[in-house]
Amino acid sequence: MTSIVVTVGPNSINPTTLKKLIEAGAESFRINLSHSNKKNLHEYFEILNKVGIIPAIDTQGPQLRVCDTNLPNYVSPGENIKLIFCKNKALDEKGLYILLNHPEAIDQISSGDVIKVDFDGLAIEVIEKETDDSFSAVIVSSGSILINRAVDINTKSLKLSTLTDFDKYAIDFAISRGTKEVYASFVSSASQVKFIKEIIGNDVSLISKVETALGVSNINEIINLSDKILIDRGDLSREITIPCVPIAVFNILKLAKNRSEVLIATNVLDSMMSSNLPSRAEISDIFNHLAAGASGIVLAAEVAIGKNPVSSTAFLKYLIKLFHNYENGLHGIGRIDKPPRDLIGEELFNWL
Repeated sequence: MTSIVVTVGPNSINPTTLKKLIEAGAESFRINLSHSNKKNLHEYFEILNKVGIIPAIDTQGPQLRVCDTNLPNYVSPGENIKLIFCKNKALDEKGLYILLNHPEAIDQISSGDVIKVDFDGLAIEVIEKETDDSFSAVIVSSGSILINRAVDINTKSLKLSTLTDFDKYAIDFAISRGTKEVYASFVSSASQVKFIKEIIGNDVSLISKVETALGVSNINEIINLSDKILIDRGDLSREITIPCVPIAVFNILKLAKNRSEVLIATNVLDSMMSSNLPSRAEISDIFNHLAAGASGIVLAAEVAIGKNPVSSTAFLKYLIKLFHNYENGLHGIGRIDKPPRDLIGEELFNWL
């Protein structure tokens, strides 16, 4: 049976919701370290453990991110700012700034580079290096900015540390609390897989997340060395054009057949982040991936921050059951029971 993996977050990290997620069909739970710190990592483990869940962790990995900023949520072109790269800094800046992780990136950035923040259009042009750990820059395209959002540089693939310091801390902490799975973000090579496996040991499974162009290029060696593969379609779309993402996904599913389990993540039931109903396109998308050999589906933002974490999970479980009916030759006419109203909600129950 196809597995359902969920990412816990502010809208799901309470005992009542967690118990309902299990009832709805969630089989594996993850903590995303990119939206965590030591304090809430400990808090999440305590809450999850109380309902009998030992979570997996999902590393930050080699991704440039916004650690802190004093910019407003929405920024217009023409604003002069500072880009500061450092692990820990007591910020006493008088002007506008963005603090970024991975200080090793600073030597790979040059004047004229254009930095994009997340998917909402915010673009920043680097002007010049001011200090050992900062650049002057200017906003060239308007957009929003939030803490922890991913950052990319046009035309450049940065060489960043495979694990952040927080990743290493969290891995040690999680394994000491019984974690048996680590999701490694932005895995692009065999050497990265080997490095992480040395850290987590033989008793913990490694799920390598393929979300870079280089990761797609090196997929065979990544499959050979990993316990499972997860394809993150959102971050992958930063590096290859969005129309090419389905091609990459289905090629990976084909290559992994009979070799490795493959999980599909990102925008699975995006409509249900705010709506009580899914879209027909999302339903077809899920069926197509199951038919192509996906062994698991990941609900990330849908469960972490969406308004319908339980009903999204229950509906996905229902679709998976329908798919397995189809596999058994019932061709869409085999009837199965709807999920209970208290799990799926009145509107979606009636819609089905």
